[in-house]
Amino acid sequence: HVSNIFTGINTCKNVANMPPNICNPAYLAEQAKILANEYDNITTEIVNEAQMEKLGMGSYLAVGRGSANESMMSIINYQGSNDDSKPIVLVGKGLTFDTGGISIKPSEAMDEMKYDMGGAAGVLGAMHTLAELNLPINVIGVLAGCENMPGSNAYRPGDVLTTMSGQTVEVLNTDAEGRLVLCDALTYVERFVPDCVVD
Repeated sequence: HVSNIFTGINTCKNVANMPPNICNPAYLAEQAKILANEYDNITTEIVNEAQMEKLGMGSYLAVGRGSANESMMSIINYQGSNDDSKPIVLVGKGLTFDTGGISIKPSEAMDEMKYDMGGAAGVLGAMHTLAELNLPINVIGVLAGCENMPGSNAYRPGDVLTTMSGQTVEVLNTDAEGRLVLCDALTYVERFVPDCVVD
């Protein structure tokens, strides 16, 4: 069992430590697909920007608008139980780099903002360990992949966004990107009628 757990820990560390020019939302999606290829009881689905647009995920989309890297939400479905027991849902923040956007961060130690996807790395590692241990439960892991950059199309302080739940949000600081991405991801996972959600 210990080696199974280490497998997941290594996955988490390796993805978290990956430089941000390699580890973007598409890279996270690729890692999620690799798990599905390796394990029979895992299926992976990727929600791209066009699909987010249709779903009305306005706050998630706004955060990634300034980046050339497309936002991608990876849904990893682990079916370890034969019955219809409700899944546990794990939602991981996957900001593969966080400059702060227009509300740009100080440059000192900004390199550490590659770790703003540590939540997603943790979920990916947990899903890997689950599959290795073959636990008799149903778990859905969500990697909320996105990059927060100050591009010409970036969202601004003062913008009003409409979230997937229909609520509007006035942005006062674009470095509050995590809650904007996660609020839409949390609304999205309601469709799984989860037993519980851990973000």
